[in-house]
Amino acid sequence: MSSSDRIELLIDPGTWVPMDEDMVSVDTIEFPLEEESYKDRIDSYQRKTGLTEAVQTGTGQLNGIPIAIGVMDFQFMGGSMGSVVGEKITRLIEYATNRFLPLILVCASGGARMQEGSLSLMQMAKIASALYDYQSKKKLFYVSILTSPTTGGVTASFGMLGDIIIAEPNAYIAFAGKRVIEQTLNTTVPEGSQTAEYLFHKGQFDLIVPRNLLKDVLSSGYDRFDRKEGIVCIFRWGFPGKNRRIFLQFFMKDVQSIRIEVKEGIYARRVLYMEIRGHGAIPLTRTDENLTPRELEQKAAELAYFLRVPIEVF
Repeated sequence: MSSSDRIELLIDPGTWVPMDEDMVSVDTIEFPLEEESYKDRIDSYQRKTGLTEAVQTGTGQLNGIPIAIGVMDFQFMGGSMGSVVGEKITRLIEYATNRFLPLILVCASGGARMQEGSLSLMQMAKIASALYDYQSKKKLFYVSILTSPTTGGVTASFGMLGDIIIAEPNAYIAFAGKRVIEQTLNTTVPEGSQTAEYLFHKGQFDLIVPRNLLKDVLSSGYDRFDRKEGIVCIFRWGFPGKNRRIFLQFFMKDVQSIRIEVKEGIYARRVLYMEIRGHGAIPLTRTDENLTPRELEQKAAELAYFLRVPIEVF
């Protein structure tokens, strides 16, 4: 899937505003190529794809939620990360930081661009530094989406730094490729060990989501109750304030009860909570949910049965 198709899939029609479209790579280190110069190769891919570089960045709305988004394009030199790719992503993160926007980066890359040598490797640290300010200092929310393939320096940097990391089904995700590992270490890489499904079961990321469900999952949030691991994860966009997020993880053993509470107002609204030892009541009902009393009671009953805790009504 091209970056333009991906933007069309995720961004509401008429809301896409691109950034830094005029930035192009230059042959700073005069990388030697036998067939054509690095500049000629860039020009060739620009004509072939209609893009100026291997990533598109900009802002838009995702089911009405304003976001900043960067989408890599594997069709442009294998989605390789050179100076311009790194600079565009860094500027996007800084823009999102200054305007308190949620950030989504869609990864599709063969890694750092060899034609730019160490300059391409420097982009890993530059992007990670911008993300540190965005995530740790400003407490904003970044979602990383790993598509096929995601490898090399992208995997080793911003691809794995998301607050939430989502992979597509059957995506090829690795740092070094199978052939490189086998030749370097003189060992056999097990078949399928670099696929999304295998890595998910090893705890590499949070979700595997098909493309047709991705937009709804991103806009509505999700809950994850994993009895095997004994954890509960809660993720919400737009809570507790506009363009903010909540991402909480608890031990299942600390869940004390499921409670239903009636919120009074012009319209009475029933809200489902999970009572966590030491954390109080955590809301489980999304702001976009308008459940009937019967639906809410059924949902509460299912959760209480799964978690083996009582139901309380307030």
